[in-house]
Amino acid sequence: MKTMEHDHRVLITNDKPEALAPLFKERFPDLTIRFLSDADTLDATLAEFNPTVIFAYPGEPVPKSKFPVMINHPSVQWISNSGAGVEHMGQWNPKEKIVTNASGVNAPFLAQYAIAAHMSANIGMPLYARQQRQKLWRMEEWQPFDDRRFCIIGLGNIGQAVAGYAKALNLRIVGTRGTARPTPNVDEVYDSDNIMRALTGAEFVSVHTALTPETKGMISDDAFAAMADGAIFLNASRGAVVDEDALLRALDSGKVKTAILDVFQQEPLPKDHPLWEHENVIVTPHMADSVKDWHVNNARAFCDNLDRWLMGEKLQNIVDPKKGY
Repeated sequence: MKTMEHDHRVLITNDKPEALAPLFKERFPDLTIRFLSDADTLDATLAEFNPTVIFAYPGEPVPKSKFPVMINHPSVQWISNSGAGVEHMGQWNPKEKIVTNASGVNAPFLAQYAIAAHMSANIGMPLYARQQRQKLWRMEEWQPFDDRRFCIIGLGNIGQAVAGYAKALNLRIVGTRGTARPTPNVDEVYDSDNIMRALTGAEFVSVHTALTPETKGMISDDAFAAMADGAIFLNASRGAVVDEDALLRALDSGKVKTAILDVFQQEPLPKDHPLWEHENVIVTPHMADSVKDWHVNNARAFCDNLDRWLMGEKLQNIVDPKKGY
């Protein structure tokens, strides 16, 4: 059933509202919309404005720890999380509240990051960067991608985008998803209970799974042991999916040749963490899909969903709280 715009009040949490305001004014000129750019005013704003819909950018400016406060506010019917992961949302009753995420909005860009990182590591760019600092002129041969085993942990929107790029490079693609079923560009698909079969002999491992109680710490000593010797490993999902101590052991033993890490158990990564200093680790500051105008991309996707909401249509990217995605 179509609802009237005056029936809803939309709260948008963002630290750069001036970049988004024109888009919302153009799309919804008659809708009551308020921007919040100061986290300290959240409680007062919720109490006074009583939003029915919230579009929130985690940490910008509202910290993730405040998201359960927003979803549990009595007036809120739907909260749109401007990101894929919702582990910070806490628990909610899906019969009373709707949570959506931004899964897939920036998936192509994160996939480009992943493939570029794997290619760079495979060619040996980290080694050559170290040699450049030493003014050392020494060549190492590198192995082409053709028909090598590339394992994707988590064949969601991002994982499938990675698979498309990787397949174009003639890699043999294997991967995992909640239920094993044919997936474009993937040669072997395993359910999440058979992750070790997917990892066995993998020369490249790209992690793009959601963080859930089941996936926490799943990349363990056993997981690294299943990979090929000298594997290239990338994590661009959530830091807690990987046992960082196990990763360090795999790096020190040479089991993992290079690790490209965009996410960590603690962020920012503490300055005394050994991953900073490890010569076979590339650290990026949780920026894999932070392409130019990503805030606007997510806002446009939210606007499309808000149109559905106002028309009484089913929303896209509804999160199942039991699954966590």
